[in-house]
Amino acid sequence: MASTYPTTIDAFTNPTTTSLLTSPSHAGQHSDINDAMEAVQTKLAIGNTVIGTYIAYTPSFSGGVTFGNGVSTGAYCLVNGFVHYYGIFTLGSTSAITGSIQLNLPVNINSAMELGSMPYGFITYFDTPANTRYPGTTTYASAASYIVLRAELASGTYVSQTATSATVPFTWGTGDVIAWNLYYRAA
Repeated sequence: MASTYPTTIDAFTNPTTTSLLTSPSHAGQHSDINDAMEAVQTKLAIGNTVIGTYIAYTPSFSGGVTFGNGVSTGAYCLVNGFVHYYGIFTLGSTSAITGSIQLNLPVNINSAMELGSMPYGFITYFDTPANTRYPGTTTYASAASYIVLRAELASGTYVSQTATSATVPFTWGTGDVIAWNLYYRAA
């Protein structure tokens, strides 16, 4: 029997202490187990790789960004209902940040898991001319298809989140970068 994993769980016939080597056949059992193990190894990968496969994904935005001639790359992996999504967007000469940045997700987020303004990972804003990095975070956007990128504001007693804009966390220009590393539960 060829393995049906990972689509379904294989159903093997286990011999009992009184079973003959022909029911199920001894050779057939070895073949079944070997096929199943090969399917598991194929799914889990080889060496120090993560369980699952990363899929190239070109990031896009729902709001707050004029893409223009910017460059954006990314990838994601879905494992056991969780998504790891990382990417980078570099502004070109015709790109602009126009308001609150809304980053589209490669896999919809599980809105039932939303806990207010829970962060889903790390954002780094890089002001290229000043060679300065600014930390950021994310919030759920009341839509399963994107999240809102936020800047961190340090003007009060505690660090808080604030909306991004054309001038927050800095005045954006050509070569500036937004990078992210996110984890969230898939819908």
